[in-house]
Amino acid sequence: MTKLSISELHIYPVKSARGISLETMQLNRKGPECDRRWMVIDHNNNFVTQRKTPKMCLINTQAIDGGLLISANDAGECALPTGGYALIESSVWGTDVKGQDCGDQAADWISSFLGKECRIIYMLEDYSRPVDSNFASQNEQVGFADGFPLLITSEASLDDFNSKLANSEPDFKIAMNRFRPNIVITGNAPWAEDQWQKIAIGNIEFSLVKPCSRCIIPSIDPHTSNKQMRVNQTLLKYRRRDGKTYFGQNALYNRLGSISVGDTIRVIR
Repeated sequence: MTKLSISELHIYPVKSARGISLETMQLNRKGPECDRRWMVIDHNNNFVTQRKTPKMCLINTQAIDGGLLISANDAGECALPTGGYALIESSVWGTDVKGQDCGDQAADWISSFLGKECRIIYMLEDYSRPVDSNFASQNEQVGFADGFPLLITSEASLDDFNSKLANSEPDFKIAMNRFRPNIVITGNAPWAEDQWQKIAIGNIEFSLVKPCSRCIIPSIDPHTSNKQMRVNQTLLKYRRRDGKTYFGQNALYNRLGSISVGDTIRVIR
């Protein structure tokens, strides 16, 4: 029997910007450390993502002392602080959130790059955003992610999906970063994660509480920001039910701690 293990770990410090690959991930109160703690908002304080602003996929992120560095080709770089300015009210899919403004320099950089008036906000450590009580069991918290602190996917499911893509265009396939997971698993059969309810990595248990419904983002080429609609068309054909398409599982965890690439995974239920 093939061993189940972690093959990749990722965080996405700025919601909808590029991620950072890790060897070890620290699971904190709001999810992986530094994950979805910054968010871009427009002039009406509405959150901005690749869904309507695909160019966000070209923004690089890099952790630095005291904050985060964002950059993009031909746009230079900008340091984002973790505080020091006024609180701004926004929302994420109908849930009210607050974040500390990252200042005019950050606002000027992101507005110039995206070509519209925007600002960047940061979620303070002491701010509480509970996970939907229909799924939470221990008052779990989340940052600026859509609704859950973790997304889990598997290599086998991506391989199977790419085989479906190849039916229409033999040389076309996509990488896992299109789906923006935190934890990627190897060693399972394709789509086995659809049936898992609880897994364990070391002494931490993870509840897979809700399949992840997908929007347009998997169809956005992360290197160019161009849309390749055959990706979503293939998702619609093979992964659609109840009017939505799914890839990956949203997850919660029962204790804080760290996990690493290569760690063994046990399926509990």
